[in-house]
Amino acid sequence: MPATMRDVARKAGVSIKTVSRVVNDLGEISAPTRQRVQSVIQELGYRPNVLARGLVSGESLSIGVLLPKITDPFFPEVVLGVENVAHQHGYTVFLCNTNADPDQELAYIDLLAGKQVDGFILCATRLTEEQIVRVATQHCVSVLTGRAAVRAAVVSIPGEAGLREATSHLLRLGHRAVGYAGRAGERVAGYCAALREHGIAVVEPRMCLLPVASVEAGCQGARELLERAPELTGIVCYNDLVAIGVLQACAGLGRRLPQDIAVVGFDDIPMASLVAPKLTTMHVPRHTVGEMAMDLLLRVMAEQGGYQERLEVPVELVVRESCGAARGV
Repeated sequence: MPATMRDVARKAGVSIKTVSRVVNDLGEISAPTRQRVQSVIQELGYRPNVLARGLVSGESLSIGVLLPKITDPFFPEVVLGVENVAHQHGYTVFLCNTNADPDQELAYIDLLAGKQVDGFILCATRLTEEQIVRVATQHCVSVLTGRAAVRAAVVSIPGEAGLREATSHLLRLGHRAVGYAGRAGERVAGYCAALREHGIAVVEPRMCLLPVASVEAGCQGARELLERAPELTGIVCYNDLVAIGVLQACAGLGRRLPQDIAVVGFDDIPMASLVAPKLTTMHVPRHTVGEMAMDLLLRVMAEQGGYQERLEVPVELVVRESCGAARGV
């Protein structure tokens, strides 16, 4: 049986209240008594009941991080950044995989809230604007998202601006038939904006909107895209996973990279520099993103919720081998 506070008090010859004061660093306890209690705590291997302490203090010194896909290589460095700041402030981090399911996301929020978690970081949340606002009024929350309008504490990855720059890069290289592969939303809007800025019409058959942003979906989508739009000499992608799928599809179709077609991704995950050819992509400082999200959550918790702020993550185009092709089509 684990040692209890009562066991410590009995062996140290003090009251339970005295042990509690030593554990919580409260009250006027003489140095000899404090040292004796701490020695017994170490000897018995006593561990404080964090949940019970939370019920008394109203704080559990823990936060929940909700991820849409725990297998997505974008998120490990984000979580490391969150943990870096969280641990500096004495917080424990709980991870939850929502499978990109908003109902499961809400269920985890309810579950962790019942366990006295102090706040939440919602990464790439699938909740609606209304749901996010409701959750943010009930709990301390920071949100990592690319959406333009979220009334909460938000760390924003500028997907629209990033895709506009990625598309513009190919257009500056001389491409005129550039396609898009990925999910709908702000990133496809950036692709369309870049085309219009360069005087090129948005052609719907040159866009392949995917239900999920994965390697498999990118490969299948690129095959369909190149079948109906064989004139494409460049493809910009929602993220690097989709872009790697596009690379696979091009190899299977005999499209040489970068001689025949250029491909650009987004996120700069570790695999981006390991595939052949190495992937040109928009770099997102993922560790910094996690630190920003946790710093913002700390501000929300200090204000006890109801705090709104929007921080934008700096992104930068990293030019590698996959975008070398340029043809005036």
